[in-house]
Amino acid sequence: MNERDLVSLNKTNKEQVVDLKREVQKLSEKNKRLRSALDELATLNDLSLAISGSVDSEKIMRTIIHRSIRSIKAEQGDINLVDENKENLGKTLVRSMVSWKNHSPLHLNQNLLGWMQINKKPLLINDPTNDSRFQNVEWEESIHSILSAPLMNRSKLIGILTLYNKKEEKAFTKDDERLLSIIASQSAQVVENARLHEEEQELKKMRREIELAGIIQKQLLPKEQPDVKQYSFCGRNVTAHSVGGDYYDFIQLDDNRWAICLGDVSGKGLPASLLMSNLQAILRGQVIYQPSPGTLLKHANRQLFQSTNMEKFVTLFLGILDVNSHTLQYSSGGHEYPFLIHSDESNKRLKTGGIPLGVIESQEYEEETVEFKPGDKLVIYSDGIIDCRNSEDRDFGEARLKKLLIEHCNKSAQEIMDSIFNASLEHGEECQLFDDMTMVVISRHP
Repeated sequence: MNERDLVSLNKTNKEQVVDLKREVQKLSEKNKRLRSALDELATLNDLSLAISGSVDSEKIMRTIIHRSIRSIKAEQGDINLVDENKENLGKTLVRSMVSWKNHSPLHLNQNLLGWMQINKKPLLINDPTNDSRFQNVEWEESIHSILSAPLMNRSKLIGILTLYNKKEEKAFTKDDERLLSIIASQSAQVVENARLHEEEQELKKMRREIELAGIIQKQLLPKEQPDVKQYSFCGRNVTAHSVGGDYYDFIQLDDNRWAICLGDVSGKGLPASLLMSNLQAILRGQVIYQPSPGTLLKHANRQLFQSTNMEKFVTLFLGILDVNSHTLQYSSGGHEYPFLIHSDESNKRLKTGGIPLGVIESQEYEEETVEFKPGDKLVIYSDGIIDCRNSEDRDFGEARLKKLLIEHCNKSAQEIMDSIFNASLEHGEECQLFDDMTMVVISRHP
């Protein structure tokens, strides 16, 4: 073999070595990509197994964040749940945070939240201070890099998964961005299902509590009609919701005197019910010792004013019936004027009193005494009776109530009350009951 052949052979060997090195490098890179893909699949599989069987949204979110931090090698992470249907889009409904080691907790910048709500795509920032997308935004000093991905459910943004600061002061990569995007995409439905499940359970719990409150409220009303010589007492309450704000009571003061009251708390539902219970406690606690209706309303007004806000008030009618002298001493705190119906079909409206309770702290309440003649009927009612509306949006009305009272003036107290309730409910039978309906009828036998 001559010298030229040896040179050619050496050149060929060198080329083969270079080619072999290239092949080895390609195989190494391919192997690295395969290993990375396998790691990603393992991460996603482990995450899926960890969260698929849980309905605890907090546990699910912390698991997602923890696995994301470990896989992408970040220092901290959080999930902020949002509601695009709310007026305040930037408000975080739920925030779950996991930190590696003892780092001070970081917070999602509101500008980043706004960007995500507009763009709904992954976001990678390795130089927050100089990022052109967030000019003039003040970041926390300890934030060096950010990786964020949207949690999307049915094309709606329900939350944001964010990682902070790549470990060892490195930068997040496009592969990190892709992996976090996949994690967010696969986790969104599980997070939403868990959150909805918890909302459903909370709603069921609330309904049970409201039902219990309704039962308790009914127990606060008179359990039976008083048996009073020469008189008939009857009362009825129908609530528009499970609990209501109307209240009536018969309180025996002594052998001859009865306190009769009917109140209507502003608003509806549980808040009105709680205030109604407070009102009952005030009246029952004081009426025995202060049987003057005007003075009692004055004291009750002051207590309600001091314990409620300006949005809450109570209309209240309070009367003291003396079945020996057949007189009714009464005062009204802004309530619907009761009817005193006589057997000859004439009637009187009881208007003496003052404004609703809880409006002005130092309000005075006037009182009046009227005679209760044989055959007279006292009809006290809440505005739910006359405000009941039909499908044409017409209310039952005070004129119709008065007409029925006069037509039935010689019937029993129970018959009068039943006829009014039946007529009002029939008037609005095609519509949802708008307000509580309450009525008390006191009749002196002829």
